[in-house]
Amino acid sequence: MKHARDLTGQMPVDQMVQLDGLNGLTVAALRAWNAGGALRAHTLLCDRMAEPMALAAFEALQDLTEVLGPHIRRPLRCHAPNCACVGLDEAAFARFVQEAALGDREDALLLASILVQPRAILPLTDAAARLGLCLHRAALRAPQSRIPEPASATRH
Repeated sequence: MKHARDLTGQMPVDQMVQLDGLNGLTVAALRAWNAGGALRAHTLLCDRMAEPMALAAFEALQDLTEVLGPHIRRPLRCHAPNCACVGLDEAAFARFVQEAALGDREDALLLASILVQPRAILPLTDAAARLGLCLHRAALRAPQSRIPEPASATRH
């Protein structure tokens, strides 16, 4: 007997605060592009990183969306830009960008095959790798939360 499941692309699977820098920036950029187009995505990237890096990330994001547009299998579902939840499609897209940039290229190609038609797999993966590397560098340069100083000067 098969069970009916309501697995839509907007189904929450995570929280934004739980995402690391690269995945969080990827989801934020995807949401900005989806909600306000190129201008909103460019503004977000400029707010989060240095101008040359933001420009490189924006160009990679443009290339990625140009490949997605005519070749995507179904539209990606996104939550609102300020939503605390991460949807299924957003998490899968962030994982794809992470694998393309930092992981195994074969895994990234497999994930791309789920997103787009076969002829678009390589260009999509290349654009995702460029975007992911820019976002990863920006995440590494972001100030990390410091370990709080102990209440006492005594060290054990």
